Amino acid sequence: MYNNVFPIQLHKPPTPKPPTSELHRKIATTTHTPTHKWVTFTCIGKETNFVTNLFRKMNLKIAFRTKSAIQRLLKYKRQVPNIYTQSGVYKLKFPDCNKTYVGQTGRSFQVRFNEHKNAFKTNSHTSDLAKHLNEQAHSFVSIRNIMQILQRQNKGSHLNTKERFYI
Repeated sequence: MYNNVFPIQLHKPPTPKPPTSELHRKIATTTHTPTHKWVTFTCIGKETNFVTNLFRKMNLKIAFRTKSAIQRLLKYKRQVPNIYTQSGVYKLKFPDCNKTYVGQTGRSFQVRFNEHKNAFKTNSHTSDLAKHLNEQAHSFVSIRNIMQILQRQNKGSHLNTKERFYI
């Protein structure tokens, strides 16, 4: 309690002055309904019990809540789809040079990117992209930094046409 710069003893609110006229006393006694003041606490452990007992002594009503609302627990969380698990036409642009590589894949973009990466690491000539990067001593960066998906398309004859369009 001292850490918050509040005194340990809580002050009671000032008592209202009694009405001066008889009419005011009758109105005040007949229309006045006692109202309870409520205080809400988040349950965090033994400290909560200690503090709430202090408030109970001051004739305040106590309400508890938890950190995890049931609405958040029951709400369906939609997962963001990973765009790199799909297939289609893609463009790779490397920061070391201004050239771009346009390619297509019937597999996922991630699988094809890993094939380019493995060809680069092993200095294999199975990928024209890896061949260029090795010859020019470029670096290989992550898929999110260099790949732009131009068109999503399943494997088929349209994939070749779309690749030629973007080249």
